[in-house]
Amino acid sequence: MRSLKKRDLRLVMGLMLFAFLLYRFDAVIGLVQALITIITPFIIGAVLALVIDLPMRFFERRLFAFRKNEVLVKLRRGISLALSVILVLAVVAMLMVFIIPEVIVAVERLIMAVPGLLGDLEEWLSLSNMQIRNSLGLAEADESGVRDLFQRAYQFLIGGLSSSSGVVISAAQFLLNVGIGLVFAIYLLFSKERIKTQLSRLLTALLPPKADAYVQRVLHMLVQAYSNFIGGQLLQSLLSSALTMAVLMVFGFPYAVLIGLITFVASFIPVFGPYISGLLGLLLVFTADPGQAGWFLLAFLIVQQLVGSVIYPRIMSGAIAIPSIWVLVAVTLGGGMFGIAGMLLFIPLVAVIYRLTAEFVRGRERRRAEEGRYIDPL
Repeated sequence: MRSLKKRDLRLVMGLMLFAFLLYRFDAVIGLVQALITIITPFIIGAVLALVIDLPMRFFERRLFAFRKNEVLVKLRRGISLALSVILVLAVVAMLMVFIIPEVIVAVERLIMAVPGLLGDLEEWLSLSNMQIRNSLGLAEADESGVRDLFQRAYQFLIGGLSSSSGVVISAAQFLLNVGIGLVFAIYLLFSKERIKTQLSRLLTALLPPKADAYVQRVLHMLVQAYSNFIGGQLLQSLLSSALTMAVLMVFGFPYAVLIGLITFVASFIPVFGPYISGLLGLLLVFTADPGQAGWFLLAFLIVQQLVGSVIYPRIMSGAIAIPSIWVLVAVTLGGGMFGIAGMLLFIPLVAVIYRLTAEFVRGRERRRAEEGRYIDPL
């Protein structure tokens, strides 16, 4: 009787807490976002650790000579970590070296082309305005409205430049977070076995044996899922970028290298990445040669269809083996709460939840089958 009352009390308290969270859901989300902002450097560090760990494991497996001597064994981790950090930083620097000059040239060409394009657009709108008014038998066309519209658009663009200081501050904050995260990632990777052992001992000391085994298993699944997802996403982005760049170069489209690099970066944005890179590529090609814009769009769509239908499923099937509908749910929830970073963080998390839920359902079905009760499949 006493245990029943305790169980009822826990249930009532749980329902009250759940009702409070639903009632103040906006405050809860705001608190979570504030917490995420505080620990952003450590989140970035954890992601960098997963990225750097991929080449580090490769280097550690290849340094056979360092296994023969006890002193060299201790140096193997440091050398592998240093080579991996240099490799990742070199890739980022190479991307910046290739992208920034191309972006500067594209922006300069766009600035030179915009006045002419706006003039043509203004003339076309004025002519269309006159023709529509004449066809409807309205008063004589008045071009002041069109000119006023362009004047306001111009003022809007000029006013937008006043927010550049905020952009600079945000960029500086991001670079600071990345620097702190890189230091944190190096520490994690250099002592990952010791940290794992310490965390395991802490969980064993705090939790009952059954809960301890379950929590440690879930943590292992999370680390494995994020590692596989980042590795698969890197490989998929690289192949998509290389294929896009090769097709554009073969058919002589302008900005082939820049669009390929934009595709590489945008591929890390789930679902919406191809659309972003396609629109940016279309704008670049249009500023260089408007006649090739339609052909570029056709070629880009064919490449992305090939990547999305053939390459991506083969690469990501082992990393996140979940149906596409749950990927869309993860992207929607993560993007709505935390933006692009939330999209990337929620996909492996939903994959682990999906796997745990599937195991729970199979276990319940097995127990009911052993009891002679079968669940009718839908």
